Amino acid sequence: MTRITVFTAAAVRTMDESLPLATAVAVRDGRVVEVGSIGSMQPWLTRHEHVIDDRFADHVLLPGFIDPHVHPAMMALLMATEWLTPEAWELPGRSIPQTDGREQYLERLAALEADHPAEEPLVVFGFHAQYHGEITRPDLDAISTTRPIVLWQRSFHELRCNEPALAWLDAAEGAAWDPHVELDTGRMFESGMVWGLKVLTPFLLGDGKLEENLRGFRSVVHAGGVTTIADAGYGIFDVDLELDALFAELGGTDTPFTIHLMPNVGRVRATNPGVPIFEKLAELAERGNEQITFLKAAKFLADGAFIAQLMQMGPPGYIDGHEGAWLADPERLLKQIRYFWEAGWDINIHTNGDRGVDACLDAIATLLDETPRFDHRTTLHHFGMSTQAQSRRLGALGVAVQANGYYLNFFGDLFIDEWLGYERTSQMTRVGSAIRNGASVAFHSDVPMGPVKPLLAASAMATRTTRGGQVLSPAEALTPMDALRAVTIEPAFQLRLDHEVGSLAAGKRADMVVLGADPFAVDPANWAEIEIVATIRSGDVFPLGPPTND
Repeated sequence: MTRITVFTAAAVRTMDESLPLATAVAVRDGRVVEVGSIGSMQPWLTRHEHVIDDRFADHVLLPGFIDPHVHPAMMALLMATEWLTPEAWELPGRSIPQTDGREQYLERLAALEADHPAEEPLVVFGFHAQYHGEITRPDLDAISTTRPIVLWQRSFHELRCNEPALAWLDAAEGAAWDPHVELDTGRMFESGMVWGLKVLTPFLLGDGKLEENLRGFRSVVHAGGVTTIADAGYGIFDVDLELDALFAELGGTDTPFTIHLMPNVGRVRATNPGVPIFEKLAELAERGNEQITFLKAAKFLADGAFIAQLMQMGPPGYIDGHEGAWLADPERLLKQIRYFWEAGWDINIHTNGDRGVDACLDAIATLLDETPRFDHRTTLHHFGMSTQAQSRRLGALGVAVQANGYYLNFFGDLFIDEWLGYERTSQMTRVGSAIRNGASVAFHSDVPMGPVKPLLAASAMATRTTRGGQVLSPAEALTPMDALRAVTIEPAFQLRLDHEVGSLAAGKRADMVVLGADPFAVDPANWAEIEIVATIRSGDVFPLGPPTND
């Protein structure tokens, strides 16, 4: 029998309410044997060969962080572009500075164009009109009338193109049937953006770029202290291409995190016409192994993007009077979900605006009436804007919340003046009310929409502090315990993995994050500054170097 390894620490925060604090974790064959102290473990240690590993004796152990909604292929795609973003990023091999204001954005864009290889299209991620001013086709034509220039909006859901780019993306053909393609402004948004993917995907992911950038994605996840991720909607671009690359690059035991997959149902259907959906999903799931598993959970889309302000808002709507977009209107959403609900699958729905939340809750209420289910773990992803009544209703319906922990921090300041006013903006990501009404609350990055930094997400939701220093609706702030549960045991529960990960207890997988300080002894405002020393996946230690990635 394999010997036991005992990891000692200044403190072990187990996130298990029965034994919340310890000083040692005993591990064998990738699983926790016992949590406690060297003294309490003696019945095991006196009878079994063991070794004491004191390398983290001055550090703090927590369950490995969980990011339950990431997009590996999307991140790989965007890592193949240039970045001009309203916030600073650390990417493999490059540091992205903050770009603020129209003048600075256009100046840096022109510099990128001047340095770009001749004749090659220039694709730039991160444009956001509220930070960079309105930039449309005439502005981009002024930079170049020969090179295709595509600005990929910070939300991913929208493109801005110059005239050569519109020709490159066959936008005129798309505009003939899709109102989300605007030739005069160069905007291609929601389904119009999907039209553009036909050209953009092979251009950005070909010649081994997908595989190379997935390796970069690996280091981004590891640097955040994450040991479990879920790809919430694989197949955005190409189902087989994505899965082949994912298994090839991240499917081995040298990857410091496990991966769990749920399909983007619409894309799997669209790329496999005539094949029964459950037959196709069962075929795909046969690829699974211990490192990459397929969940019995499916991803659906309700309303548009939060960052692009395409989410569906109820009265009084947006300050400027514009309307959001449906990715699936309420009637269609219900039909899409019903098939999977009746088959016993877990339902995960992308929704951002309060009208979108209503559509989701109405659908679940209807389905519970038609086909009652217990412990259904339906989860609303992003949960940008909601009402107090919806918080009570989702608790009553047994619906969970998986919020983007960065929305308020990154965008709270601007949304007040530009789009929604103070009251509603201050109450975005209404997670405090959700917990008070009995809902499970977890945080995700939705990377590349937010960075894979669970401690930053937890900090933002414990302090409700924007990038500009405003504290918005402190009544919605979480306690330190609830904020840390939202990056450990609660996402595990929502993914039906809480018997395996999310807390440290005998029999569970030995997944841990090693921290330089105890977050329960540090002001939550400073959690993002806590050093992440290493991760431990199934008992194997993966040290972390400088945060500029390996």
